[in-house]
Amino acid sequence: MQASLGTIMVISSWLFLVAIGGMLAISLNENKFRLLNGILGNATLIALAVTVVLTVVYSQVLWLEYGILILAVIILIPIFIVYLLLGFLLLWNALIVWQKESHTLGNMLTLILGIMIIVSPLVFGGLRAILPSRVAEVIISSILIVVGYCVFWLLNFITSFLITRFLPPRLDKKYIIVLGAGLLDGNRVSPLLASRIMRAKDFCELQFKKNKTKPIVIFSGGQGKDETVPEGQAMKEYAVSHGMQDLELFTETKSKNTYQNMLFSKKIVIEQGLQLDTGVFSTSDYHTFRAAGFARYVGLNIDGIGAKTSRFFIPNAFIREYIAILMRHKNFHVVVLILLLLLNLGLAILDVYLK
Repeated sequence: MQASLGTIMVISSWLFLVAIGGMLAISLNENKFRLLNGILGNATLIALAVTVVLTVVYSQVLWLEYGILILAVIILIPIFIVYLLLGFLLLWNALIVWQKESHTLGNMLTLILGIMIIVSPLVFGGLRAILPSRVAEVIISSILIVVGYCVFWLLNFITSFLITRFLPPRLDKKYIIVLGAGLLDGNRVSPLLASRIMRAKDFCELQFKKNKTKPIVIFSGGQGKDETVPEGQAMKEYAVSHGMQDLELFTETKSKNTYQNMLFSKKIVIEQGLQLDTGVFSTSDYHTFRAAGFARYVGLNIDGIGAKTSRFFIPNAFIREYIAILMRHKNFHVVVLILLLLLNLGLAILDVYLK
């Protein structure tokens, strides 16, 4: 009976893994840039882990069981260490960012988060000391629910992003949109913006090497209040001086944000008689996920290619993009959080009455 039950559990786990993996494949085929892929991706990883463990356990092969145990230790120990040191790691990163970047709120996200993580035990201890135990526990559990909810979506965002990095666009594009960023001293291309331009150049060269075709390149960016020239114009001049003079280059100089980058560049694509879904956009790697959402919103069903970001800036950049993505669906998240907090409060009240 036990063997039969084990066999059923193993077969069921494999069937579930195939099903959830199939859902992930279908979702990716429809749209590589959405958070649903992260949810399905994480669910697939969990299902794979459970399936492998069940299969090994019920196979009763001793060396496989030891192998799984060793692998689990190798994976879990670094995660546990990072968990224990997360607050201090974030503060260390914040110090580096403080030294190398401007002191804006967006560049201090790891500082704020690191401080919150480090002081949280003190805050929880203070709540337990000054408030009645039941009230303190309700407040603490509510805070943990909010944190857990945010971590859930952060993990899904990270997984969604990583999936897109393993699925690069095909080298058959008709156009590339290079997204603008702020200029230095009002007229000079910044290192960040230069990396986006050179990423587009590299893509063009790879495509030409493969099939001897070259996409047109659209440099998209308007003129900010502190800029003396439009970003699109400065980007084109930089591209010409860095080996892109043989490409067909266009400028879009009216956009003020990513949404307008896509919307106004779409007009140039149409004017050139190109199909809307035959292009790609170039931006910083951390920005590809959110930018793809704007592209699809205006009717450009295209992928993104990302220029590398300095390693020290990656945590801040990802947290900022994550917050921006959450804010795009803030009403949904607010409603869900309210329902979860009400459920938590209801369970606490029910517990009091039952006792």
